[in-house]
Amino acid sequence: MPDRRAFLKSIAMFGVLSAMPNLEAFSQTNLLKVKRSPIKILPKRLEQGDVIGLATPGSPISEDQLNETVEKLESMGYKTYYKPSVLSEYGYFAGTDQERADELMHMFTNNDVDIVMCVRGGYGSIRILDLLDFEEIRKNPKIFIGYSDITALLSSVYERTGLVCFHGPMGISDYNDYTLKSFDRVLVNPRSRYKYPYQREENTENNPEFDFYTITGGIAEGELIGGNLSVLASMAGSDFETDFENKIVFLEEVEEKTYRVDRMLTQLVQATNLRKANGIVLGVFYKCNINDKPTLTLKQAIADILKPLNIPVAYGFPFGHIKIKMTLPTGINAKFNATRRVLKLTEKAVS
Repeated sequence: MPDRRAFLKSIAMFGVLSAMPNLEAFSQTNLLKVKRSPIKILPKRLEQGDVIGLATPGSPISEDQLNETVEKLESMGYKTYYKPSVLSEYGYFAGTDQERADELMHMFTNNDVDIVMCVRGGYGSIRILDLLDFEEIRKNPKIFIGYSDITALLSSVYERTGLVCFHGPMGISDYNDYTLKSFDRVLVNPRSRYKYPYQREENTENNPEFDFYTITGGIAEGELIGGNLSVLASMAGSDFETDFENKIVFLEEVEEKTYRVDRMLTQLVQATNLRKANGIVLGVFYKCNINDKPTLTLKQAIADILKPLNIPVAYGFPFGHIKIKMTLPTGINAKFNATRRVLKLTEKAVS
């Protein structure tokens, strides 16, 4: 019996070794899907006349939305480029997963494109993460901007390539004065230090969702990372879960009842390393304070979950699914004063 057990043990060990991947053949592309990139890459700043490549990695857009986007961006002094696939539809997606991944990769690898901008969010970006070639993206660093559903791409691209990405306006966004100024200071005429000005959206005085307040005072420093709450929560436990440790995390949400915001924040606290974040900057949780009674207010629910973390937290910064938008660079160092409700970039986000 001992000999038989030894024989079976040797067979099992051989099977394990045979099943192991050949590390020499394990491509850098695959490694980038599971490893954090240690090198930060700044994309080239945006200049007049640059070509903006338009992509739809999530939900579909109409021809009218495309035409409005092109007209808007070209009136700002930029050129636009897109593939016919930008108008594709596959159910609630802008094409199949492979089509959307191919379109996004084309925008990065096409040397005639200077910046990659998503036209809209919706849903679908998380489904193409496994189809992207992160090594090719790393070799072709460009400004990559969007928000909402695009959160999945922004954090994944940054963490696997080191390319600084941007949570900011998309093709269908409103390019008002506030949004344009932030866009300019971060992407066009960058400064080594930039303090984001605060502005409350017009005609929201009686809407508590737009209130600006401190939850936990204090000062924090670290790299910015974050985006849409529901998208980040959906990535928890996956290979693409966002790393919040030592980061200043920014979060926003739209059209979720308070108990759902509560549930998603609780999920991030319990299922990720959000407890190890240095601070949390909350945008406007638009249409998230509409509830059936009895309930907690949005302010109460957020405070119940985030105050016990004992890190600086403040609510109401102008970003999210609202008209005015800060352009927030993922991966760039910032200083956050939650007591005074001030956020400053402490380095340039573009070269």
